[in-house]
Amino acid sequence: MTPRLRIGDDEAWVALTAPEEPSEGWRVTADWVGRFTADFEAYVEAEEVSAFAQRLLDRIGAAEPAAFWAEVSEGRANPLRLSAVPAYGEDSLVFVARLTPVGHDDVIHLDMEIGPVPLDGLRAELEQFRRELA
Repeated sequence: MTPRLRIGDDEAWVALTAPEEPSEGWRVTADWVGRFTADFEAYVEAEEVSAFAQRLLDRIGAAEPAAFWAEVSEGRANPLRLSAVPAYGEDSLVFVARLTPVGHDDVIHLDMEIGPVPLDGLRAELEQFRRELA
């Protein structure tokens, strides 16, 4: 099975999918209420994606998660940045996903709101993804 991390629900989501062939890059895909879709290749390493998933797990592991942001690749062209804030009165987070097909681009990007995403489901998704990457 190809490792895939999907955050969101049926209406709005973003996903990182491992390449099926070693010569291919990771895929970033997204959908917002069926009106907008994105699908592009991201030049990141498996280690960067694994570290990204671990940073997300660390942030949501707190007793009461605070607002945070995390990028897939911290040092170069970054295809995906997630900003998260706790949803008021719920055990969940609301995300803003910034998709940048050409990396750290302040002009060509898309910000997409996702959520609220229940913490229990998100934790399970991240843990499963990390097991698939190992």
